Amino acid sequence: MKRTLPFIAPVVDSTQSAMQRDLYDKSIDLYGEGQYVEAFHTLLDHLNPEFRTKYGNAAGTEFHLPHGSIVVNVRLDDRTMYIDADFLNLPAKGRVAMLRQVADMNINRLLLPRFTKEGDRLKMEYHCPIAETHPHKIVNILQNICRVGDRYDDEFCTKFGATRCYEPRVTPYPAETVDRIYEAIQSLVRATLDAVREYNDQRRYGYSWNVIDTTFYQISYFAQPQGQLANDIDKAVDDMDEELPVAELVMKGTAFLQKLLDMPKEKLAEDLYYVDTLVSIKGPSSLQNVQENMKDVYEEATAAMQNKDFERAAVRICYKFYEAYFYNDMQDDLNVIFVKALREAADQPMEKAAEILWTALDKVMEGEIEEDDDEGFFAGAMEGNPMAQQMMEQAQAQAQAMQQKMAAAMGGDEIQELQRKMTEAMTRGDMAEYMRLAGELQQKMMSGLFNN
Repeated sequence: MKRTLPFIAPVVDSTQSAMQRDLYDKSIDLYGEGQYVEAFHTLLDHLNPEFRTKYGNAAGTEFHLPHGSIVVNVRLDDRTMYIDADFLNLPAKGRVAMLRQVADMNINRLLLPRFTKEGDRLKMEYHCPIAETHPHKIVNILQNICRVGDRYDDEFCTKFGATRCYEPRVTPYPAETVDRIYEAIQSLVRATLDAVREYNDQRRYGYSWNVIDTTFYQISYFAQPQGQLANDIDKAVDDMDEELPVAELVMKGTAFLQKLLDMPKEKLAEDLYYVDTLVSIKGPSSLQNVQENMKDVYEEATAAMQNKDFERAAVRICYKFYEAYFYNDMQDDLNVIFVKALREAADQPMEKAAEILWTALDKVMEGEIEEDDDEGFFAGAMEGNPMAQQMMEQAQAQAQAMQQKMAAAMGGDEIQELQRKMTEAMTRGDMAEYMRLAGELQQKMMSGLFNN
């Protein structure tokens, strides 16, 4: 690949989280004072400052909170908080298979809430005494319901023929925006497939893997799709980390890129719309967590620059920048640095692109921005948190799945040492350290892929 891939401007410029940590802290204080209703009101303001008044009644005791394609209903009385969300109507055919999968999700996807069946309608429900509505607990319940509902309803409609309980309130992208995104996907995917063919001919499958995954991240970044397309991209990203030979992963990724290339504009437009969300599926960024996540690539790219391996530096940094947007609501000060670098480095010779990208990464790693000391909501919510525990277990499973793939790239002693440290972090409940080690494990694997 002689030049870097193009940059496409996103449909929404700012990706900064709307959550306000000071309100979250205030809600905890109110709960501690026994002001349970006020604590929940403040928690809602923390999640989305407009939702409490926009979707609640005048008394502040009943709320109908939209999140993507579902609506979460919350009702409060003197004794109890009730939370529920309609999921889907069961299909006439295929309902047994769907109910079987729902039963599995009751165990493996939902935490405290549970699926219930009322006639042909499935819904998620949870209720508890008002005195047991600690903000940590309630925000996890809301996140759990929102993520499961919005993630699986499109899939079940497609897979089983289920129907929605009601149509979500969405605002389709303007026609000119759809046209721009369609043309951008066509252009980007073609350029990516050309690069993959070139790398595959040279048996440089690690590079192919990186540019494919980068393109998945980039499409998510600029198109910000919803519905089934968002689910498909998420699955494509997950599939790229399967425990398979890298060449096979490249084949799977290439097949999905071809599927995107063949998608008619009208089909694409179905999943391009604005929609209200109660909670973000991403975590809020902070300078510290971005620095920790990019530490290994920074070292790898610095060594590549010193060795004049500009292609490696450019490909890896570009991958890491777009990956950061995929998993984080990027704060504005970091967003300015990343976008400027990605825009200036786009469609450039590798040496020039590498210099631009490395300079931006170096600036971030040196903390040469207006530092945000807030480590984000999740930093304070890990301890004693069932959602965080599930995240840790999922991360551990993914890391273990990678280890056999890494064996050829790393020494056995090094793997065992990382395993030991990760086990220790898991035992003491140190989510931040566990995720840092898991990231280190993945970065070493990605570095090793270049030699395959």
